[in-house]
Amino acid sequence: MRKGRCGRGGAREAEEEAFEHMLLVVCEVSVYKISPHTTSGDYKCGEWLQSDKIWSGRLRMVSCGDHCEIQLEDPATGELFAACFVLPG
Repeated sequence: MRKGRCGRGGAREAEEEAFEHMLLVVCEVSVYKISPHTTSGDYKCGEWLQSDKIWSGRLRMVSCGDHCEIQLEDPATGELFAACFVLPG
């Protein structure tokens, strides 16, 4: 667990939700620019070009209270590249 940027609501809720719980760490992930589809077929990662890679780093999935978030961050500095909430269900 680590102190996070969670903690919404009242004082007791903030105290209980103040820590992030690490659910998953993937040490090396890549983000690619995906071109718009010109056919009705699915996207295939084998078709993505190495030159279209826009970022690589670490993926962390953390929970904080009843919230879950995926974070992409620089493995050396911890600087956040992108984050998104995971919706229930």
